[in-house]
Amino acid sequence: MPPARPDTIPLPIATGRQSALSSVDPALFDEIEKDIDAIKQKHRADLGEKDVNYIRTLRKRSRQFEAIGRGLLWISPEPITFSLGVFFTWLHRNLEAIEIGHNVLHGQYDYFPDIPQFHSHHFKWKAPVDEEGWRREHNALHHVHTNVYEMDPDLNHGILRTNAQTPWNRRHLFQVPLYLLAAYPTMLYQFNSQNLGFGQKFRERSFPRGNEGYACVEHPGVSEADLIKRHRLSILRVIFKEYLVFPLLALFSGFSFWKVFAGNLLADVINNYWISLTIQATHFTEPLQPADAVKHKGRWYVSQLDSSVNFKGSRKMSILWGHLNYQTEHHLFPDIPSHRYPDMAKEVKAVCAKHGIAYKCNPNWGVAIKNFLKVMWTHSFPPKQQLPHGQEPQERHA
Repeated sequence: MPPARPDTIPLPIATGRQSALSSVDPALFDEIEKDIDAIKQKHRADLGEKDVNYIRTLRKRSRQFEAIGRGLLWISPEPITFSLGVFFTWLHRNLEAIEIGHNVLHGQYDYFPDIPQFHSHHFKWKAPVDEEGWRREHNALHHVHTNVYEMDPDLNHGILRTNAQTPWNRRHLFQVPLYLLAAYPTMLYQFNSQNLGFGQKFRERSFPRGNEGYACVEHPGVSEADLIKRHRLSILRVIFKEYLVFPLLALFSGFSFWKVFAGNLLADVINNYWISLTIQATHFTEPLQPADAVKHKGRWYVSQLDSSVNFKGSRKMSILWGHLNYQTEHHLFPDIPSHRYPDMAKEVKAVCAKHGIAYKCNPNWGVAIKNFLKVMWTHSFPPKQQLPHGQEPQERHA
């Protein structure tokens, strides 16, 4: 067995290092599979009332925050109460988007017959995202082929370039300001476009090499007209509620249409930024992974450990991050209720130490954000030489 490395390491930036799969003795894959499966089965066997109470309490708190936030936005006479209204409305939008919606759509609460409203195929997301499109892109592609070139649609999305292998073009020079100023404030809306396949159509038309380096999301048997309809409905259900219904109700009751409109807009933008920075800061790790990792469960587990990075934070803050600061555990156990990840992380670390696998964890959210922005910046510029897939060029660091 190779010697154990430290249990946490920071996210590497443009190191060109090899996959962890190449440093693990293949004879250990069966044992790694057994150890990770044991963690999963332990927590699955323990599922019960506390998990049901957790999601019910979370929904109750979300509704309370919504009532407080919308009420304050409605009647706020001055900036302080208006700001509090924005804050509580954001709390509601945030909980519904990631700790409730994202995790429910992974099937984390499908085990419990007494809460059918939280079963993945019954759930209606309070976000501008088509549920079926999300399950296909996120659950079936990203979570299976994480960091696999041209197979993981979240590796490079929109115009984003995050690795040396993806062909560079001039649009990538602007990816950092474009994402920070335009994409991240509307990221959930952008996700929906990607999930339904509209982002790849733009690249086909606009990129010199089309979708080379990017994974495409296909919807066999679904017409483009139906996809457009689903895209519009999922977005309009949010826009109609946030920017028409509530502002009009305020107007009809003698309060300001534009104050409520502006408050909802601020909460929406903050929520999109928060979710974007959380998700991006726990991905973009190097290196790319081999497509055949899925052929052995133990190899796939190691690939997942190599493809995600955590960042430290308190248990209460982890709720606001949707527990995606435990991205490693989320990728290993996507259908286990997320509030269990802090405890599971200790067990995953022990398995990593046992088998000499690096457990990636940034010391805080700020460092994690800084690191993924470095990845974006580095890959904004062309490599000295564009090499075929599988060869690692030396990146130019600007």
